[in-house]
Amino acid sequence: MRFRRLTNEELETLEEDFVQFLAASHITAKEWVALKENNQDKVEELIGLFSDIVLEKVFSKMDCLQHRTKDTIRVFYCQEEKISMTGLQISDPSKDLTNPEDLAVLADPSSLKGSVKVFQIEKAYVQERADEVFSMLYKDGCQPASKSMFDALAKMYETTT
Repeated sequence: MRFRRLTNEELETLEEDFVQFLAASHITAKEWVALKENNQDKVEELIGLFSDIVLEKVFSKMDCLQHRTKDTIRVFYCQEEKISMTGLQISDPSKDLTNPEDLAVLADPSSLKGSVKVFQIEKAYVQERADEVFSMLYKDGCQPASKSMFDALAKMYETTT
């Protein structure tokens, strides 16, 4: 399996798509019931394959991810050939960038006490794009972000350089 197995809840919401997947794989409803009773390994293999197809599609549509700590926010723009990252690091002890209310600082960084550092970097993908997005989400603790958040940080970077 390339990514992860879909949960039972996720599979239930995609039941019609899974039935179409089975039909495209030339597996009838009767054959599916027999597989579930007699060949659990094949069932898991098919669910794994379906999971990879679904998640590949989901990850290919994600364009921005974020990673936040108390004093740093990094927003990644996952383009076709590269990832661009713009980040903000603050030293204001009264702010916590993991708190959504404190993200208002993106609109007015002059309200911060202490230093503000805005940074930017780009890198080419080491793996396939979908694999890197998966890794960032499930191994690196990133979360989906809006393109407007990336744009706000990029604008802030432009005004500081």
